[in-house]
Amino acid sequence: MLEQAPQLGEWLALLTLGGPVVLVLLFMSVVALAVTLYKLLQMRGFSGRSLDKLDDAVTRWCQGEDDAIALAGASKSPLAPMISNGMNWLAVDGCDLAAIEAELTRMAQRVLVRLNSLLGILEQVAYLAPLLGLLGTVLGIIDVFHGLAEQGSSADSGQLAGGIWEALLTTAVGLCVAIPFALVHAGLQGRIDKIRSRTEDMMTRLFTAGLYRSPGSSD
Repeated sequence: MLEQAPQLGEWLALLTLGGPVVLVLLFMSVVALAVTLYKLLQMRGFSGRSLDKLDDAVTRWCQGEDDAIALAGASKSPLAPMISNGMNWLAVDGCDLAAIEAELTRMAQRVLVRLNSLLGILEQVAYLAPLLGLLGTVLGIIDVFHGLAEQGSSADSGQLAGGIWEALLTTAVGLCVAIPFALVHAGLQGRIDKIRSRTEDMMTRLFTAGLYRSPGSSD
């Protein structure tokens, strides 16, 4: 416990040396972390298990099993209402496939839009953090050389090295902020792409089966 106090003091000293740019980067990291936690909680409804249950319900419905609609409705996935409604609508003789397709597509797009929301914040943090870090470094080096120019021949090389070290701190902080959130953004985007692909696959299978199950349907 006694060794942690100097470490905390060192971190505070580094923040002080980094100046306002480091404070901005820390604020960005807090916002990005909050967005990450929110998106991870949101993704719980789209787990592989819940998607597998919906996929199994679609398979059962395509095979004509009566418990498929109840199985889809029992799922806690945000996609469940869309799938169960599609099964009910397509089971009606003479249903309007075009209207059903349009409505289910609208419902799916609403879900996917919610999934993609706030991802832009993570993308911008990953993009801007290194630039802000570089900006802080450039401003710090300008300040160092301005001070050395005023000192003239009495300038100390050790002071120059120390000033550049302090200036490079902002670049390091910027990279430390950007790299993890770039990975988080890529991971979330990849997961959303998989969810979109599986959603499109289930909808296609529903319409294909509905076309054969409702031969009197309108175009």
